[in-house]
Amino acid sequence: MTEEISSSAAPLKPLVKAGRRLSPIWIIPLIAAFLGLWLGWEYNAKLGETITVSFETAEGITENKTLVMCRSVKVGTVEKVQLAEDLKGVEVTMQMTREATRLLTDDAQIWVVRARYGFSGISGLSTLASGSYIELEPGLLPESRREFVGLEQPPETPKGILGLRIKFHTDEARNISPGSPIFYKGLNAGKIETSTILAEKGEIEFGAFISLEFAPFVRENTKFWNASGIDVQIGADGFELHAGTLESLLLGGINFGLPEGITAEPAVEDGATFELYDNLADTKRFVMSNSLPYLLLFSGSVRGLKEGAPVEFRGVRIGTVNRISFSYYPNDPAHRVPVLVQIDPGLITSLLTESTELAEKFVKDAVQKGLRASLKIGSYITGQLYVDLDFQKDAPTEHVTEIANYRVIPTRDSFNPVELIEETVKNFNKTLGDYGEDGPFRQQLLETKRQLDDTMISIRKTLGDYGEDGPVYQKLTETLSSIRSLASAIERKPNSLIFGKPGVAPPKGTPQP
Repeated sequence: MTEEISSSAAPLKPLVKAGRRLSPIWIIPLIAAFLGLWLGWEYNAKLGETITVSFETAEGITENKTLVMCRSVKVGTVEKVQLAEDLKGVEVTMQMTREATRLLTDDAQIWVVRARYGFSGISGLSTLASGSYIELEPGLLPESRREFVGLEQPPETPKGILGLRIKFHTDEARNISPGSPIFYKGLNAGKIETSTILAEKGEIEFGAFISLEFAPFVRENTKFWNASGIDVQIGADGFELHAGTLESLLLGGINFGLPEGITAEPAVEDGATFELYDNLADTKRFVMSNSLPYLLLFSGSVRGLKEGAPVEFRGVRIGTVNRISFSYYPNDPAHRVPVLVQIDPGLITSLLTESTELAEKFVKDAVQKGLRASLKIGSYITGQLYVDLDFQKDAPTEHVTEIANYRVIPTRDSFNPVELIEETVKNFNKTLGDYGEDGPFRQQLLETKRQLDDTMISIRKTLGDYGEDGPVYQKLTETLSSIRSLASAIERKPNSLIFGKPGVAPPKGTPQP
């Protein structure tokens, strides 16, 4: 029966229903995923290069917190801080933005901005509240760079500021340091930026910045000198006192300018190097274009003669005293003092500078004609001496000799104060003689002498009147005798001054007058 029912029934058909649509709840994860992808792309799109900067210390730097700024605009963030492999500093990894890629040039400068106090002033006070940050100063070169050495001190002037950047070389820094001002005619024209020790030369190199408006005044022959403190120079020309501005006295400073009477040469460009003189007097140092060394042997004392003293010919400087030392001629039997000088004969005659033969011949001929060297006082206040070259009248013939590979110019006796006095008296007498017997000065002297003679005669006559045989003496003797008599009478009878001197009584009966 069961089989009958199964066979007679109609075949079964599958029931097909439409599937359900996607649930709306999936929209939220899809949007979140899309936003995540978009934010990730946006973040990666803004990321730039990763750079590494070396510092001596990580003071004020915190991972994932310290910002990298360029002129108050965020350009990166500190990503990692770790010790350097040599343990001599730290390495700071910074994630820069894409916009900062063009700032990472080869000459870019990076330093930590924190509160600082120094000679150049106070800076970074805003970091006391906001915290330290890293400043990036873009350079000017087109080459890019990814590893830098950070500055421990911020640069004095950013590279982007227009102006002139030059260098100074000096043997001693004295009071000059980064931040010291540079003056031109009393105006602040720039400042010192960097200082470096050149070990191979034993010198100090300063990098300096000159403002754009003062850059045209820096010429190839411009002189720069240290204006720190008060400079006192004592030499053969007397005293010289120079003092800078109050700012340079306190913080140090440099002055520059052209020497008097010097024509300005072309202006310089960035990178020019100058010598930094110790003071203003050094900028006026005597310069010779073609000098010759000569040895002078003085038999007397040379006290008062200093290295650098001038060598003059009739008041015109033609050389300089280089050194005073017995080492130039130690075995001199007369124990004369050797003085090495440099002279430039071209300053007193027209000589070719290409060769020294003509200059040597000129000096040789001059010595044969009486040219001699002597010491003279340059300043009576300081007692400084200088070497004077001049022709001596009736001088015996001498020649330029050679001792210890030095040519020797004959000398006169060293300076003697007695000789100076005698020469002064001689010149005074000569001046009086130049007036002649008929001159007005000579006549006045004779008239004065005559008046003095008459006065002496009158004095002698007056004194003669007071002698024992003179009338004045006799009168004084009589007067003194009368005074003595009067005094004796008063002593015997004091009332004689009232009643008179007692005399003989008149006879009785004689009429009284």
